[in-house]
Amino acid sequence: MNIIKSKFLIFIILAVVGCKPIEIGQPLDSQDLTDVKKSGEITADEIWSGRILVEKDIIIPKGNALTIDSGTIVKFSKGTKLIVNGTLLANGQVNRAITLTSNEAEPAPGDWEGIIFTQSSLNSKIEYTVLQFYSQIILQSDSLSLSDSIFAEGKIAGMVFESSSPTIEDNMITKNGTGIICDKSSAPTIDHNTITSNLVDGIECKGSSYPKISYNIINNNRKNGIYCYAASSPEIISNNIMYNGGWAVSGGGKLSSNFIRGNKEQGMDSVDTSQSLSGSQYHGVENVDSPRSSPVIDAGVRKEERW
Repeated sequence: MNIIKSKFLIFIILAVVGCKPIEIGQPLDSQDLTDVKKSGEITADEIWSGRILVEKDIIIPKGNALTIDSGTIVKFSKGTKLIVNGTLLANGQVNRAITLTSNEAEPAPGDWEGIIFTQSSLNSKIEYTVLQFYSQIILQSDSLSLSDSIFAEGKIAGMVFESSSPTIEDNMITKNGTGIICDKSSAPTIDHNTITSNLVDGIECKGSSYPKISYNIINNNRKNGIYCYAASSPEIISNNIMYNGGWAVSGGGKLSSNFIRGNKEQGMDSVDTSQSLSGSQYHGVENVDSPRSSPVIDAGVRKEERW
């Protein structure tokens, strides 16, 4: 099975899961564990492991750190959120992911509010973590890393950048409202992610944002692959942008070496290699350079085996 076909298989699996928790790795033995209840502001560095129930908002103050061990399951009560003014270290491992999810018996997007990384947050890290059934993850800090994780079924968005420029890489961002929103002059690096099956756009750029979007698979989103407005100007380099319901790219952006196929109901085999500012599958961009006639082989998530 080649790399493109194997990635399509992942998309199919996720599409049929529906609103069910995503499980990765070895589940904890729930018979031997009880939920540890948490709420309010932490007063010293903490380490969470096992099963955690968040009953009210958690606040990590500036200067303090919350570490979540691999395999930990954190369930959030309806309407609660995590506010990170200090440091969050979610240290999952291959095949033993951390899970941040809803505590509802029948979970749905928006059950819990999500996470806010404020401007004062320093050196936060999320890796090998499943985040699901929240409203949105808001990223206001440059000093954080999101990698090797799944962001799924966020009601508003998988993640929202606000005046920030961190790097995110090797994540699956799927079945959210919008996959990624870049706003308020954000300039994140969005590299080697798979952004698929979101209910609106794969990536939305607004508020004079200028992200660098490279080596991603952006496909099967209900509307556009990348939608730009409000003076946004992303660099869009070496992505596979395929089978989105609307435009591959619309309203702005500098395109270089992208593979564009099957968007806007043009047909599974229709490849757009136009070099004009509007083609059959993209519209109103700023520049087009070296369009590809074959896929970028190393685009998308690079470490699929754990999924």
